[in-house]
Amino acid sequence: MKKNFNNIAAALVFAGSALVAQAAQAAPIDISQLPEAVTLAAGTAHFDDTFANGNAHNLFNDQFTFTTTGVSNVDMILTSISTKASNGLDLTGFALYNSNSNAMVLNGTQLKTGLQDKWTLTVNSLAAGSYYFKVSGNVVSAAGGAFAGNGHVLSAVPEADTYAMLLAGLGLLGVVARRRSNAA
Repeated sequence: MKKNFNNIAAALVFAGSALVAQAAQAAPIDISQLPEAVTLAAGTAHFDDTFANGNAHNLFNDQFTFTTTGVSNVDMILTSISTKASNGLDLTGFALYNSNSNAMVLNGTQLKTGLQDKWTLTVNSLAAGSYYFKVSGNVVSAAGGAFAGNGHVLSAVPEADTYAMLLAGLGLLGVVARRRSNAA
């Protein structure tokens, strides 16, 4: 009887340790990169990340920081393409946050999911300040994957040459009006 009890106890311990090992193996790991600064070259922006093989079911929340010096319009697109829906990445979120308060400014819009994940984000009249994009998702298979984002962060305030053209036009109208009044 004691031998049967020992065998049952040993079987329960073995089964329990197998369940614990399986649960530990199945738990996703956060493979997010450190926040990365996005360089705004002539108002354009590019950001991306690549995930190596062997990261199946792991998750990420990557942040890409940038600063605007004036009121700006932001228009971004984020994509990830796979050979099959069961490979690559599943992009689950794309949002813009204020860096100072970590408050969400705007959540992106998901346009496609599956073979190609596609998100867009458009903000008009974004106040000057520090912001970051947050890209969230998970690696679907052991094959790894990648995503890339591109877009524009453009000043909504007219450029100096726009003001110069406006002043030249007003000056020309003033000259024409003065000639007409002198002719009359």
